[in-house]
Amino acid sequence: MTSTLVTPSATPAVLPRRQLLASTALMLGASGCGYLLYPGRNGRRGGKVDPLILVIDLLWLLPGLVPGIICLAVDFTTGCIYGGGERAQTSSPPGTDASHMATVEVELDGEVVATGQLEPDRKAALTWKRPIDEATLRERARVLVRTPGGALAQADVRALL
Repeated sequence: MTSTLVTPSATPAVLPRRQLLASTALMLGASGCGYLLYPGRNGRRGGKVDPLILVIDLLWLLPGLVPGIICLAVDFTTGCIYGGGERAQTSSPPGTDASHMATVEVELDGEVVATGQLEPDRKAALTWKRPIDEATLRERARVLVRTPGGALAQADVRALL
């Protein structure tokens, strides 16, 4: 009985055309189209689906199911598929009526140490009643935001920083 020794070829391996196209489509699909076109949308949790991004993601189904599903999954999980305006629309121009702005308070051990108004650009200029060091604020302070309608949002400063 004779045995034959098989040695690897010295020529480089050439991928068949179909495998090359499939791997290229998979790599491009893994990046997600909306993720590349609108990186600023990353982190959105909902809203109106951008039809252009949805159509582009669906076009990735043409090369195969895997690239299309990967594109859709990446764009939905990162939030990049959600379009629309970045700011909420108001019925009156911003800053025209102070009663429509939310109030902001910083509370330290139950005492309000700073107050202010939340501006339409989402910034608040706070008026401090006394100086407080940053470490104390981080450890024990809470931020309270009250809307004119009575809704209240509150959070520990350490959770925000």
